[in-house]
Amino acid sequence: MKVALESSSLFFKNYTGIPFYIYNLFDAMHNLKGVSPTLTFRLKKKFSSHNDFHKQLLNKKHVWHFGNQLLSTSKFDVSHSLHTPFLNLPKTLKVATVHDLAVHLPQFNDFDFATEYFKKKRMSLFQIFTKKADVIITVSETTKRDFLEFFDFPQERIHVVPLAPSFDLSDNEEHQPSEILKKLDLKAQSYFISMGGVSLRKNTFNLIKAYHLSKSKADFKLVITGKIEAEHEEEIRNYINTNQLESKIILTKYLSNHDLQQIYLNAKAFLFPTFYEGFGIPILEAMSAELPVLTSTTGAAPETAGGFAVLTDPFNPESIAEGIDKLKHINQEHLKRAKAYALAHTWAKTAKMTTNVYKKYM
Repeated sequence: MKVALESSSLFFKNYTGIPFYIYNLFDAMHNLKGVSPTLTFRLKKKFSSHNDFHKQLLNKKHVWHFGNQLLSTSKFDVSHSLHTPFLNLPKTLKVATVHDLAVHLPQFNDFDFATEYFKKKRMSLFQIFTKKADVIITVSETTKRDFLEFFDFPQERIHVVPLAPSFDLSDNEEHQPSEILKKLDLKAQSYFISMGGVSLRKNTFNLIKAYHLSKSKADFKLVITGKIEAEHEEEIRNYINTNQLESKIILTKYLSNHDLQQIYLNAKAFLFPTFYEGFGIPILEAMSAELPVLTSTTGAAPETAGGFAVLTDPFNPESIAEGIDKLKHINQEHLKRAKAYALAHTWAKTAKMTTNVYKKYM
């Protein structure tokens, strides 16, 4: 089975979320008997320079396309659009993955998750999926339900294929001091970690307010890793300064995978009160490191957490604060069961489920 994986997002988005999905799915498919995956990239412009990750991509099996014309004589059985654009190759089974519809949900109408231009562009993409895809894959039951609220597509042709952790944090028997902890003046088990940076959608402001309200603030710092969105940075830093939290809250921006793993492995708990996730890979990553997890009652977060997280109302800082203080009561047996649940999610399983969807319709 020859599979063309439309993977242009690997060039045009930061290597988080959707790019993690694309790259890990491609990698895992290589280990499946009888499956030959190829990365396909839209020839949008000439790339005069590439970072190291892009250079690695171009060393892997790939073809370029312009519109729906491959710049290659390769023939494929399946064309799978993993994000955008939609790859409509003739004489192939056409599959599309939908990750989330957060920017279109009415409960977030007053939130500036995206520009109107982005919303229209994303809605147009989903309309193309609806008209031209033979099959749709969603990353959660939540996303499937959301999609069916907006679009008329045969429900039986939408298949849920869960994702997996982006990197392995399961080998955490020893928590050795690391350079990144020294650099940030942190000690093992002395801080909470949160992923997603300073972001409206990741609910950073309510998290910081909740941390300030919590009793746990006295004993633990809060480390927030990831991109700092410029439009929210001033408000966040003013709140931190006004409430004298400079010594308690650390904003790291992006970290290398090695440093991020060390931050995870030495943390006390993981805080992720996001407003909405289509899946929520960081939840599984934290569980694989045996961290107590706090997340939201909204979106797919409860589904991904599988009953192993403290769930809180992301719109209510008091609810999040109460959840933070509950984390210290989670016992080791619960954490071990959560870890086993998280490790049952693998990219090999995701790839197998995905190719099983292909076979069902070929």
